[in-house]
Amino acid sequence: MTLISLLLVLLVERVTTKSQYWQAEFYSNKYTQSIESGNWLNSSSKSWMLILIILLPVLITYLMVQEFSGGLFELVLSTAILMVCVGCPNVRATYKCFLKAASEGDLKSCSMYEQQLNDKQDGSSFGQNLVWQNYRHYTAVILWFAAFGAAGAVLYVLIRDIESKLNKVDEQETKNPAASQATFLLNIVDWLPVRITAFGFLLIGHFSKAFPTWLGYLPDPTINTKTLLLDVSKKAEEIAPDESDCTEEPCTLVRLAKRNVMFLLVTIAILTLSGWIN
Repeated sequence: MTLISLLLVLLVERVTTKSQYWQAEFYSNKYTQSIESGNWLNSSSKSWMLILIILLPVLITYLMVQEFSGGLFELVLSTAILMVCVGCPNVRATYKCFLKAASEGDLKSCSMYEQQLNDKQDGSSFGQNLVWQNYRHYTAVILWFAAFGAAGAVLYVLIRDIESKLNKVDEQETKNPAASQATFLLNIVDWLPVRITAFGFLLIGHFSKAFPTWLGYLPDPTINTKTLLLDVSKKAEEIAPDESDCTEEPCTLVRLAKRNVMFLLVTIAILTLSGWIN
């Protein structure tokens, strides 16, 4: 069922544009707004409160799926939940607009679209940020879904969105301890998936160049997950500098990320056929 759900969702994701009701951000924003209105995450909140807030929807999802375990409705329900969790239409729209502007020679608009995704703190490029967004909204969700089903996908997405929301608020307000707690939880749930994703990059890319970088980061629990993923991706895919073509770098790295998703699907299919995954 896991493999069927993944194939259906990625097929639909590729050929359609999802409405807001099929986007995780819509529901996570509603959830965080209700949390903020109840003032459940303030400077005096205990760490267990954040964990409870995250685990409650995850537990509900798990019980719902288990209620229909083994039947057709479980497949439909799990696929629908995965459909909500996977993807980031805003990033896809930005990337498409960037490519359209580049094809028309509108470099000013290209620069504007690049700034919408570029992270000023780490200085990563437009293509590198596309790789990072692909990991956060596709690969990581797929891995958590493959390992723990719909509840696993909800767990990752909820931690990711709450962490992003809390840290975005804290850029303008007094630092809330809940923001650092959410970042800590996100680092925990990202630790293994980001290393699996980076390992996929070196298998489908330049193994000899990327492997030493991946291996050097492997035992380091303190390394920033984004730094690890982007450093390995840069080694795995050589990009010839071309000042006349601003699409070379982002398109090359996006192809790398897409090939990696296909590699993960093939791996999951093999594990499914061998009985390791239901």
